[in-house]
Amino acid sequence: MLPALPAPTTLRRFLRATAAAPLAAGLALVPLPVPAHAASAPIPASYFGLHHAGLHADASRGFPQTDVGSVRLWDNGVSWREIERSPGDFSWSRLDALVAKARNHGASVLLVLGQTPTFHSTRSGVPGAYGRGASAMPTKQSWQRYVTAVADRNTSTWGGSVALQVWNEANAVPYWSGTPRQMAQLTAWTRQALNAAGSSAHLVGPAMVTRLSSQQAWINTFYGQRIGGRNVSTYVDALSFQLYPVATGSPEASMTLLRQVRAILARHRVAKPIYNTEINYGLVGGPQAGAGARRISSARQVGNVLRTYVLNAQNRVGRVYWYAWDLQGFANTKMVLSDGITTTPAGRAFGTAKRWLIGTRPAGCSSNRAGTYTCTFRISGEVRRVVWNPRKRVAVRAPAGTTAYVTGNDVTHAARKGTRLYVGQVPVLIRGSR
Repeated sequence: MLPALPAPTTLRRFLRATAAAPLAAGLALVPLPVPAHAASAPIPASYFGLHHAGLHADASRGFPQTDVGSVRLWDNGVSWREIERSPGDFSWSRLDALVAKARNHGASVLLVLGQTPTFHSTRSGVPGAYGRGASAMPTKQSWQRYVTAVADRNTSTWGGSVALQVWNEANAVPYWSGTPRQMAQLTAWTRQALNAAGSSAHLVGPAMVTRLSSQQAWINTFYGQRIGGRNVSTYVDALSFQLYPVATGSPEASMTLLRQVRAILARHRVAKPIYNTEINYGLVGGPQAGAGARRISSARQVGNVLRTYVLNAQNRVGRVYWYAWDLQGFANTKMVLSDGITTTPAGRAFGTAKRWLIGTRPAGCSSNRAGTYTCTFRISGEVRRVVWNPRKRVAVRAPAGTTAYVTGNDVTHAARKGTRLYVGQVPVLIRGSR
């Protein structure tokens, strides 16, 4: 969602734009319980994604201080305009290094393909977050030549391991000044170029922000497009949405946005895997856009991280990319301190979420009248229940079959049926045989 770090002026411009329209209806609603879904696949390591603006740095600052399943390359100096500095001349050294680093850490890579170099732009004078012409439609020849070059590099150097994404935030003016129809055409051109190059690269649709009614209207128009007689969604393998809620919003509010997006997709009979390609909390819009996010407690930050990964998994989101591991100031949930090395409790909670969930199968959520959530996961004969209340601290009783519970700081305690536990905005994991 955000421009390359640091870029406070561009960020303020974006946040003012996103505050200009009324909020999408229902944002403050508490989500309905998540039903169990049959034959849920085990949660893979790639589900646990991050952005890291400092990925190019040396030593310990150059990679998140945690195990990462996937990395989305955005705000890393490897956009199209930064790779093709003059017509037909591609500079791969930085991108090669970043892909190699991620792979050496066992992380898969998602590369965002935009933005347009000025000399390939069909509207070279239009302003954008990355300079004039960058947000505009490119020519077909230049775009497909670039996509082909990336596909060839993926095969020759990256081992075919890099997934590709058409564009970042196509429904936000600083990043895309074209129409939904043009973005649909660009999406089709991308698939055509990959097919012509013999590439089987996983292709993710353009990312779209979701919290404003105007942005949701853009999503509706885009996914109503037909190119070559086919719905635009048929050209991609997965869809991408940035599920940032308003500044006071919670992980539960973010899931309200997801439900609204799914309702839009259902109108057009679009059924594809969904990735949450950017998420964090506390971003401010309106007249104070660009100001630092309001500080929240460490416990609330930990709760934001754990509940984000739990709820997205239960709502069948294929990947979640936290934005960003090293982001400072503009969001309220920080993974590291300003030194870029020292992990916060929220940063450690990312690893906790992975240990709780990886390899499990989501089995549904429910909530009671007190607003306490219980989300169930199953793995190898064990049942794991993640329990929390986002509004207050409440007592719960461990169910039959309980053998232990794990606190939000990943400390395990013995327990049994009837053990009294206290939960609040930081979830507790209850482990049992049934």
